Amino acid sequence: MEYITEKNEKYVFISKQSDLDELCDCFAQGELFANKFKFSERDFFISLLQSLQIDYEDFKKTYFHYDGNRKIHIAESEFEYVWISTYGLIAKSKSTSNRAVNACLNQYTVITLLFKKALKVSQNENVYDIDSYNFGLLSDLSPAIFHNLIFYIEVFCKAYLSLANVEAPKTHKLSLLYQETAKIMASKEHDNSLFQILILDPLYKFVDHLNKIPGDFKEHFVKYDDNPQDDTVIIFDPAELTQMMSILELSIDFISDYYYIGTETHYLKTNVYQRMLDRADTEEKKERIKKLYPHLANNK
Repeated sequence: MEYITEKNEKYVFISKQSDLDELCDCFAQGELFANKFKFSERDFFISLLQSLQIDYEDFKKTYFHYDGNRKIHIAESEFEYVWISTYGLIAKSKSTSNRAVNACLNQYTVITLLFKKALKVSQNENVYDIDSYNFGLLSDLSPAIFHNLIFYIEVFCKAYLSLANVEAPKTHKLSLLYQETAKIMASKEHDNSLFQILILDPLYKFVDHLNKIPGDFKEHFVKYDDNPQDDTVIIFDPAELTQMMSILELSIDFISDYYYIGTETHYLKTNVYQRMLDRADTEEKKERIKKLYPHLANNK
């Protein structure tokens, strides 16, 4: 079997009977594999299904087949390829070709699950009963959120720096990573933008909190609960949890946008301060903007 590449995607190409025989033999030998396939002729694919005792007409009803006993997953994509796995149900690939972006996307999944759980628990009236199961959950959620939020901001900064073609500092120290991110934002003229006011500026409050923890706080020690002078508490207020979830959602949307369309993303459109002032239809609104974003006034 040979490989072909189309639009930067790699596929196993089944173009002759010997390729099909080799693929069928992989199944017969119980080989473990998972890959994207393309068939030069539809009959090759139908023959494969028949060899596996899968009815083609049944397959066409959903365009996927999963056999939990044999751990076979076969699915046809609308993008004209077939996914075949003998591991069972697994992810077909990493999210992107950028390792830093993948780390950010992966950690976003973790931290949002924690925030959603925290929001659900905090909205349950039973949580105020200190003998309740939900109140007990707060003791687990607090360190989990703190630890994973630290890690998310780290990989977010590193993902941005990677996309800006800058080598990230080899450190876990958020203050250094944030400082480098802010410096590159300014040098690349990405400041005075939605990226700055909706994402980077709001994250500073958390980074600053870490800086003020006494005892030479070390971010990578959090997972071991080994910062003795750290007395950080998580306040389970639904409104504040929702606000933080919104910031996280904007941050990952920005990273995805930056990865796929580069500097054309609306998050990096500059001069946002002046644009907000121009859209404000009353003096009261303009004064509110000036009060909220005084640090942008010199970058109009």
